[in-house]
Amino acid sequence: MSRLAGSLVAAGISKSYGVKPVLADVTVVVPPGARIGLVGSNGVGKSTLLRLLAGLEEPDSGRVRREPRSLAVGYLAQEREPSGSRSGGEEARNALMPVLRGDLDVLLLDEPTNDLDFDGLAWLERSLGAHPGSLVVVSHDRAFLDRVVTQIVELDEWTHGATEYAGGWSEYEAERERRRERHYRRWQDAVGERRRIEEQARRMTEWERRGYGQGRKKKKSKDVKRTYAAKLARVETVEKPYEPWQLRLDLAARSRSGDTVLRLEGAVVERGSFRVGPVDLTVAWGDRVAIAGPNGSGKTTLLDALLGRLPLAAGTLWAGPGVVLGELEQDRAALSGSRTLLEIFRELGEEAARTLLAKFGLGADDVLRPAASLSPGERTRAGLALLAARGVNCLVLDEPTNHLDVEAVEELERALAAYGGTVLLVTHDRLLLERFGTTRTLEL
Repeated sequence: MSRLAGSLVAAGISKSYGVKPVLADVTVVVPPGARIGLVGSNGVGKSTLLRLLAGLEEPDSGRVRREPRSLAVGYLAQEREPSGSRSGGEEARNALMPVLRGDLDVLLLDEPTNDLDFDGLAWLERSLGAHPGSLVVVSHDRAFLDRVVTQIVELDEWTHGATEYAGGWSEYEAERERRRERHYRRWQDAVGERRRIEEQARRMTEWERRGYGQGRKKKKSKDVKRTYAAKLARVETVEKPYEPWQLRLDLAARSRSGDTVLRLEGAVVERGSFRVGPVDLTVAWGDRVAIAGPNGSGKTTLLDALLGRLPLAAGTLWAGPGVVLGELEQDRAALSGSRTLLEIFRELGEEAARTLLAKFGLGADDVLRPAASLSPGERTRAGLALLAARGVNCLVLDEPTNHLDVEAVEELERALAAYGGTVLLVTHDRLLLERFGTTRTLEL
């Protein structure tokens, strides 16, 4: 048997953390040459399944088999240790390179597109296309999934099971909607038929009680009940389609700033030996500015200068009257300490804080946890909740989709479309950028 002729199999695996079930009787087969995208909402168990497939954790029941046992498996974790001397994109490439070597039979990649610029995404897609092994990937990048995978495995937050779909993200999304519509029709038809039979039985019982149809052989009431009970038993039993909780991101500017929000004139920013500029930029009220450029070109450095964290080496920075800046930084550093979410949001009062955080998918247990213990996706949602709480009128978003699930990314798109303030955006999510409604682009 050749090296690349083997399979990785998760057979009927279940996994719980404490009393919380994560995966229940999940079977996933990764045959030679497979290209599988693993999708589902945050917390549903995607990263857990990857770790189980990698052999880093053991299932509570079921088993993971490598066929043959010598099958070489490479794993990329979602959270990578930052060095502090390289950009996020450079860190991402550095972490990916050893995993993409050609002697691995199966690649297990958890959010590999995070922090990659457009060139980096193209490089990753080429590398995966040329890799002879199989692939199981977790990603929120819908365009990436369309380009790279040929099968989707969806993990369900309600049943904790798995459902397979053929094709990439677009095919999965369309087929999932078709299945959902068929399920609703079956459920509605079953409910309608049950009600029709129950109404017939009620009407027949009422007729018998009033003595209608005296000329006919009279049926006993228990015979009527038996007849219609048999009819009801033949009606298909269809459970009502599960309606998952849906994230609702509401971002609203509490007040309007002046017509000019920010202005850079001949601005030069230096960080060690690295230099950005000179830059001239005027941001008007309601502008949607995309800040673009390859990894290492200085996008985050420029944002630090705009936010006043880095002094200008030359030139001027001017902020207009009434500007209330709010930032979602790339590393989510504001939500990485030992304080709980309730402590971070204490200015709102406990009840208001709990209500707001619940809207962003952070419940009663989450708000008492130290911010550092939150998952990357939870930290991102908490950061967006903080912006909503402050009612900022100028959003500065540095890779806001990192670690969000696809449903949250799509909800962020909706929230940004409804937001009336000013937005400065750094993103490598191609669909988000397409739908952002950019009014100007600053290319570094």
